[in-house]
Amino acid sequence: MNNQDEQWQQAWQSPDQMGMQKKQILLNSINDRIDNRRRHKKQLFFIGLSAAAAILVAVFIKMPGNSAAITANAWQELASAESSKKIMLEDGSVVWLAPHSTVKVYADFFKKRSTLLTRGTAFFSVAKDAQRPFTIGVNRQRVTVVGTAFTIHKLDSVDLQLTVKEGKVALNNPSGNLLLTAGQQVITTRAKSGVVNRIDPGTADWWLQHQLRLQNIKLEELLNRIETYYQVKLTYGTINKNKKVTLTWDLTISLQDNLTVLNTLTGYNIH
Repeated sequence: MNNQDEQWQQAWQSPDQMGMQKKQILLNSINDRIDNRRRHKKQLFFIGLSAAAAILVAVFIKMPGNSAAITANAWQELASAESSKKIMLEDGSVVWLAPHSTVKVYADFFKKRSTLLTRGTAFFSVAKDAQRPFTIGVNRQRVTVVGTAFTIHKLDSVDLQLTVKEGKVALNNPSGNLLLTAGQQVITTRAKSGVVNRIDPGTADWWLQHQLRLQNIKLEELLNRIETYYQVKLTYGTINKNKKVTLTWDLTISLQDNLTVLNTLTGYNIH
């Protein structure tokens, strides 16, 4: 036991026998110890804070970009080139991309069935799973399904065209929620749903066939299909868009070769 500890013991047992000077010295030692402990805790706190800051800086430096880049890494981007592309998803769903189309799939897709159509046209055949709805984000609109088949065409940075082949599809946008069923199609304007039209369900995935025989199809509808699928804007003079034609559209040959057949049948110069 050191001298100061002996003084502490004396002060505890016989406080009246200790002079005021010694008592003051002991009180000062108490304050010194308290201050030392506080300073030590502050040092530990700042050391820990500095270490945490260093770790955060190191992590940030290793990142390829800012927080937007972190979010982007949560998505896997898949794209098609000059021809259509089939994509098998891990839940059994299938996505067919038309030429020059791009879709993003959530990295942990089995946990969260979420995709984004960022360019072009895609046909979705969604595996049924009532517990995990399948969502597709297009611009700032959202399509939600449980199990169905449909095509989405991204018209521009705001609008879309949704065509349902089978099942039910829910479209959510600033105009509210809209439920579409097989054989229905809607086109949005300024991100708001327009009139729901009745169509042939087969128009949703007509381009998945190698060759398609089109019987008495209106020229206007055919041109719309071509522009949607190939992501092009056709040029033509004055034509009768209500004119009906019958032809075989061959998806194994070039667009120009198919247009040559169409122009031979109609006498027009569509290119």
